[in-house]
Amino acid sequence: MARIESPCIGICSTTLGDQICRGCKRHSDEILNWGRSEAQARESVMQRIEQLTINAVSVYFQLLDKDQLHLQLELHRIRYTKRFAPQCWVVDLLRVGASRIQDIEAYGLTLTDHARGLSPDTGRHNTSSRLLEIIYQKINRTILEETDRLICEKS
Repeated sequence: MARIESPCIGICSTTLGDQICRGCKRHSDEILNWGRSEAQARESVMQRIEQLTINAVSVYFQLLDKDQLHLQLELHRIRYTKRFAPQCWVVDLLRVGASRIQDIEAYGLTLTDHARGLSPDTGRHNTSSRLLEIIYQKINRTILEETDRLICEKS
């Protein structure tokens, strides 16, 4: 039997009572029924997660070098969904390393003007870890809120 692909990254907040998992961004019903769902339904969920993540991340980051980002994720053994666009990998990078990253460009990324505007003392090459933590929270909140909105519209 072929392995069923999943966006799960091993951090399931639905076990803590969340309706939408903060790790994989699926609704609890989608997680519970994942193995029984039709391939087309699973693919639709994967596409929704990917597009919402790209949209949210693109507000704050511009991808400079996909290969550099990939190298850093592998080097630091950070779990991420390889089939997703590199912008999606940023969420996993921040989940693990936001508090330790000093130079975001070393990861093949740069902040957008919008992101720089969140902290007046953030220079081009100096990225405060606190700013990255704030951005990570904003990205996650946006994705979770949009997921909830889309699922409510569908119901």
